[in-house]
Amino acid sequence: MKTAAAAIATLMLAIPTVVGADATAQGLGYICGAEQTAARHVIPTPAVMLTGVGNGASPADTANPQAQAWYVEGLNLYHAFNHNEARAAFAKAAELDPKCALCEWGVALGLGPTLNYGVTEDETALALSHAQRAKTLLKPGDARAAGLIDALIVRYAKDKPLVRDLDFGKAMDELARRYPADDEVANLAAHALMIPGRGGNPVAVARASELIKGVLARHPDDTAAIHYYIHATEFAGHPAEALPYAEKLAGLAPGASHLVHMAAHTLMHVGQYEQVAIVDAQALKVDADTEARLGYAGPLSSQMYYQHNYTFGLAGALMAGDAKLSLKYADHADVAFPASADNGKVMVPAGLTRVMRPQEIRTTIDARSLVAYGRYAPARALAMTDGANDPRLVRIYRHYARGEALAAQGDAAGVRREADKVAALLAESQKAGESGAEDVASIAADVLNGRAALLSHDPAKAAELFARAAQRQEKAFPFAKNFDPPPWWYPVRRSLAAADLAAGKPDDAVREAKASLAGWPQDALALRILSQAEAKQGHAAEAKQHMAEARRDWRGDLGKVSLDLT
Repeated sequence: MKTAAAAIATLMLAIPTVVGADATAQGLGYICGAEQTAARHVIPTPAVMLTGVGNGASPADTANPQAQAWYVEGLNLYHAFNHNEARAAFAKAAELDPKCALCEWGVALGLGPTLNYGVTEDETALALSHAQRAKTLLKPGDARAAGLIDALIVRYAKDKPLVRDLDFGKAMDELARRYPADDEVANLAAHALMIPGRGGNPVAVARASELIKGVLARHPDDTAAIHYYIHATEFAGHPAEALPYAEKLAGLAPGASHLVHMAAHTLMHVGQYEQVAIVDAQALKVDADTEARLGYAGPLSSQMYYQHNYTFGLAGALMAGDAKLSLKYADHADVAFPASADNGKVMVPAGLTRVMRPQEIRTTIDARSLVAYGRYAPARALAMTDGANDPRLVRIYRHYARGEALAAQGDAAGVRREADKVAALLAESQKAGESGAEDVASIAADVLNGRAALLSHDPAKAAELFARAAQRQEKAFPFAKNFDPPPWWYPVRRSLAAADLAAGKPDDAVREAKASLAGWPQDALALRILSQAEAKQGHAAEAKQHMAEARRDWRGDLGKVSLDLT
């Protein structure tokens, strides 16, 4: 029986890759394009339809072709998580035909929660008023529209705040059973079923998957169904099943940033890290184009999902060993997340319970981008110093990056000095009750001390430190349960495997490398350690296969990455 990692590897070989030899140049082009688009002066425009945002089609109860077109636009934007634009499209449809019940229903739908956020009680009350108005506009005998509207009224019920999302899912599921061939109803029902607890109910996720598979059987290119299938398979713990669909989604909806990005969820879990970097660079460009097309003000990062796209893309580039693209992502941080916008706003829809503060976003971006300098631009990392007002998380990552840079120079004493500074920041984080920073600092300090131990020819000590860091990472940031890239950028267990190999323990190295690959499949550096350990065991065929995979998946010169930096 194949292991999960082996099954994923087989599937990857069976499906053509979308990344060619010019992948790095392609990613660089997208990010540069986003920066150039943002630099151009834009003038606010009247309502315009966006193109390439989805391919759904569903009838509204209107004879006005423009109202119908805006209604379909609203549905496609809703499924693409273009939240503000979906609200505007539904409002335009309702304006064009004030007697259209489903246009008004769309307004109510767009005001409600989604898989990614909840809404306030005031917003819920507003949504309920639109749903109730939609019911007054119902045409006689329109049972389908009545079912959609009644389900929304259930969703926004005043007297059931704790269970109304569950009740909405049940109501939409019942409607889907009444209309088993209706793709739009099935997609709406699948989304509704997954909302409570972000897919935390396995029965609901299984039913959502069943509905989505029905849509895809009828229409394999349905963009809404592919979007929700990626999420459903991720929630269910078998993301590789969505890979054939994920790889084509950007081509089906090139104007929807979130749909362009969505493949990254699947690609990250199956270990196609360079493709993660490319599709997210493309998503950044789409965000910039949308901002220019609609005349939105503010920096690129004012777009709701810009941070999400950025962190995914940077994570992919780092794991793929793409030095140029990693550094471009890092340099892009100052352009897209400027300090001058700290007091600005992120363009989230009104009425959300979710708060997005530009200064907090910039802290996350600045911190994670420092890894790229530590790994691929050591001189730049070593030139960086702490500022008086730098957030603690940024200082933790900066000293970690400096430690990585010093490790690349073989300076074990320097690495330990940076580890000591991270340890001091760990103590500050513990005192301040900053659990996220505490986890990162603890892992960073142990990783740096582990690197220093390897440089000092003490692999047993390094293994002890890496083992502790790996346990902390896997407890705090379990990769399989992270629907965003985890806060720590690589699997520390691969460093443990490297230490075991350096200690002359190939059996232990094989075990740890395989354990690392189970969570982070197709990691080229872990594959290289596995290959080297297998060679020492005398398993030449397996060693040759895994080294070939490592060379295929790494975007740089694999031979230049020392064991001390693995």
